[in-house]
Amino acid sequence: MIVWFCVGLFFLGYGFSRAEEPLAEEVPELKRLEVSHELPPVQTTGGFLVWQDVRFYGEWRIQYNTWMGYYRLLDPQSVRYAFGTLEACEKKAKECDIPPVKGRVLVLLHGLGSNRLTFQNMAGWFRQRGGYDAIVNITYPSLSVPVAEEAKRVGEILRNLEGAESFDLVGHSLGAIILRCYLGHEPDKRVRRFVQLCPPNQGSGFAGRVHDSSVTNLFSVSPLGDLSLGKEAMLEQFGVPKCPFAIIAGGKGDGQGFSKNLPGDDDAVISVATTHLAGAEDFLVLPWEHAVVPNAVETFEAVARYLDTGSLRADGVRNPL
Repeated sequence: MIVWFCVGLFFLGYGFSRAEEPLAEEVPELKRLEVSHELPPVQTTGGFLVWQDVRFYGEWRIQYNTWMGYYRLLDPQSVRYAFGTLEACEKKAKECDIPPVKGRVLVLLHGLGSNRLTFQNMAGWFRQRGGYDAIVNITYPSLSVPVAEEAKRVGEILRNLEGAESFDLVGHSLGAIILRCYLGHEPDKRVRRFVQLCPPNQGSGFAGRVHDSSVTNLFSVSPLGDLSLGKEAMLEQFGVPKCPFAIIAGGKGDGQGFSKNLPGDDDAVISVATTHLAGAEDFLVLPWEHAVVPNAVETFEAVARYLDTGSLRADGVRNPL
């Protein structure tokens, strides 16, 4: 069932992409297209599974379509203003006179089979709360890009935000592992703190079982192989973040968790024990399932406390690993 769900997501992403944008054969000059001023702005879904964010201008962004081979420029509401080459979209971004990113920036990265909607609620909460000059909520093709490759792309996005003074990072599930990989090697020195939400830091048996199936091998769901690595292999390949970091896991706190198929406490997808990573400044278990954790107000508050003070709890007490 899970295998076919993943395959279904893959083709759903293609369907969204196909519905939003013209194919190369429909626009023969697409690859060389500058910016078509004849096309009005078009509302999109914001990108799903086959889209990779490559540039950010505040909360405007340029995306690359990994299936069709072209770029598009989206505003903060995911309205498309240009498509074609990267240069064409960069040119249009300059014409739109978008203010450059400055000051403190919050970076969010979703998990497997999802997109930036995972963090829409958290992003909105932080906008209302204030304290950040920009929120960079990244979309990437989570079913097809290996962890190390996406970590490099995240690094490129941050390097291009030259005016930013500091970054705080939050990742969920696969996104937390990608950011761990990025921060475990050559991270931007402007990174202040990092929070992992439900990270399979010691590998996921569930990912391993799905990865070994013939269907997912046929469609090359690359990140599943990375997530099925054991603790020591993950340490070797992804390292430990070279910045202060904390972990928030989901679980019932009763030693049994949400799933009968996982050992100990769990969030219905991974065990609490697999989220552990030595070196974390703080660790917290919240009573939510895997997909709920990044959307719970308690999570928003704990993340904000850690990014501001270095502690996930209101009383300032830490539970380091």
